[in-house]
Amino acid sequence: MKKYNSPLKHIFIFICFSFFTSSFAYSDKIEINKIEKIIENYIKNNPDLIKKSLDNMQLTLQKKKFGDALQLLKNADNPTLLQNNADITIYEFFDYNCGYCKSVAPIIMKAINRDKKVNFVFVEFPILSQDSYTASLASLAARKQNLYNKFHISLMKVKGRIDEQKIFKIAKKIGLDIDKLKLDMDEPKIQLTLKNNREAAKLLKLNGTPAFIIGNTIYPGAITDEKLQKAIETYRKS
Repeated sequence: MKKYNSPLKHIFIFICFSFFTSSFAYSDKIEINKIEKIIENYIKNNPDLIKKSLDNMQLTLQKKKFGDALQLLKNADNPTLLQNNADITIYEFFDYNCGYCKSVAPIIMKAINRDKKVNFVFVEFPILSQDSYTASLASLAARKQNLYNKFHISLMKVKGRIDEQKIFKIAKKIGLDIDKLKLDMDEPKIQLTLKNNREAAKLLKLNGTPAFIIGNTIYPGAITDEKLQKAIETYRKS
């Protein structure tokens, strides 16, 4: 038989006992007050048990939100770099107008090239400007021409802010068909990808870029190569 060890079971026992003893006079206000007093006293006398129960409930809720966020990211059909025999997946939320995102881009590429057991997911999360949103639309549309990775890296190398003129100038430079690119940018599927990414970020309470999910832990902000390696090692050891 399954045993329930939650501290809240004690409250349940007290309530059942109190209800049983007063079942023949449940409408009697005095009996109701007695039940309320028993519960009140139990809570006052067992604050640690109550806190532990609430903490457990909060942890369960956080785990559910984390799982829901990952499912949204999977449904979003984000661009990925997949490697055979990978044992960890890294998600990066980024914006093409985020200076910190640009600074960590080489670190990410270095880590992927060095560690052949890492999968990487590019999570387009344009939050800084309309131009950022346009850049993400263009990048996702570039997948139709098999040039996402090249376009992504080229945009991350741009010094200063990215605007629409720079976006299409770079797109043309790397060999993208601009007319097709603009047409593909209007696809509802791409809009849905960005929508799912925003909803995932909301569940994870991410308000800035870059932000990483490494294994089962969230790392907000820019990350160094050393910290990235340590995060991967920590996950594998766990």
